[in-house]
Amino acid sequence: MNTDTPTFAIVGAVNHGKSSVVSTLSEDDKVRISAMPGETVECQRFELLDLFVFYDTPGFQNALEALPELTSAAQARDPLAVFREFIARHKAQPEFEAECVLFRPIVEGAGVVYVVDGSEPLLEIHTAEMEILRLTGQPRLAIINRTGADDHMLDWKRRLGLHFNAVREFNAHHANFADRLELLETLAGIDQSWKPKLNRAVAIFREEWEKRMSECAEIIVEMLIDCMTHRETAGTEESVARKEAVGEELKARFMKTVSARESRAHQAIIQLFGHSRVRAEEAHPQLFDSGLFSEETWQAFGLDSNQLILASGIASAGAAVGVELLFAGHALGIPTLISGAVGAGGAWLTGKQRPELTLHLPREATWLPKNLATLLPGKLRVGGRALSVGPYTAANFPWILLDRALGTFAYVIHRAHARRDEATIQSARMKVAMDAAGLTSSRWESPQRKECEKLFSLIRQGKITSQERIELREILRKRLLEISAIKLDRGLVD
Repeated sequence: MNTDTPTFAIVGAVNHGKSSVVSTLSEDDKVRISAMPGETVECQRFELLDLFVFYDTPGFQNALEALPELTSAAQARDPLAVFREFIARHKAQPEFEAECVLFRPIVEGAGVVYVVDGSEPLLEIHTAEMEILRLTGQPRLAIINRTGADDHMLDWKRRLGLHFNAVREFNAHHANFADRLELLETLAGIDQSWKPKLNRAVAIFREEWEKRMSECAEIIVEMLIDCMTHRETAGTEESVARKEAVGEELKARFMKTVSARESRAHQAIIQLFGHSRVRAEEAHPQLFDSGLFSEETWQAFGLDSNQLILASGIASAGAAVGVELLFAGHALGIPTLISGAVGAGGAWLTGKQRPELTLHLPREATWLPKNLATLLPGKLRVGGRALSVGPYTAANFPWILLDRALGTFAYVIHRAHARRDEATIQSARMKVAMDAAGLTSSRWESPQRKECEKLFSLIRQGKITSQERIELREILRKRLLEISAIKLDRGLVD
């Protein structure tokens, strides 16, 4: 065992939540947890950023029988020598197999984290376990987990206080980053000789957490730029001749590609925080009615009309109306409403309604009168005879993307790694939780929204610089830190 790395053996009775505590502290939801007694028959080793090591040990098997052989440790110059002798005597005996396994990391220098279930009554066997761990002489922390409705917390606290350096309540299934950090800081205080190393490790853990905030913000920035600038084109003679059918095909392809890009970003956020049992919302065409491009999404997410106008200004409203009038009477077989215009025009025209994707017309289109074709706005012109859909310039589009990404982030940082259920994040459900906590973009201060909208406008124009991209990432990083510091309603997150 590397004595430079603080190391702890997680011990306790069977099914009191040892593996749940390990998986939560180590941010590893692949730690094996079973409802079958005695499932953990070996020590499993887990590292936390090379800062801490945890050994998940089997539960005590025969603590009452083992205790008499270990009481001499109370007077021994080297208490752990008594435990080594116990292992040597019983290593081949099935009745003490679990004890021999769980003692090994302790005799090699590991501290002890004893996990009990506060919903279970305190029994004589538990007192024997506590006394055995006290006899090791190693630094000891007791964690009171709770898996049921019954409450025996007071009895446990009284008894644990006699045997351990510190006692803490810790719900492994509901713990967030702040809870984990508090527990690690408690570990730093149970032994003075370990305190400098453990405090340094906690500081590094905080730094690593902030680094992940920056990485998560960058994932969101990249997704915003890709989705806001994406375009689908078709440029053959047949495409122009079949403009109505091709227009629908381009729209479907655009929605599928952008939805898939959003889904990849959400999955990257999930992976960044170590959740292998969580999935982002799927990005398949059949889910568009309930996904990114659904009317429900546009009603629920992003800013309202007044907020969009305040953030964007109303200078472009007249231009949007002019474009709408320009196309009046020239149906393309798909809606031609240019309600996704840059700036507040889209908000003024449609409010929270979903703007239609627009088929952009080629300037040289022979099926338009020449005088009308030459009047097409420059931003809608595509060289040659190509048809195109995108970029989607609806004013609320980036805000919707942003809210949904923040919802995914909020879910994964508030989901404990001890959970074993498979989950697909439901963005609408997270929107309710985020709203209740005041964390959606509609609850931001107006100056923050204006600053973001200025940067969104540069993205739409393809003019955002590397420095401005950093500015956007920093805005988002600060929002992520705020979300990580607030506990969401467990019922909504679960």
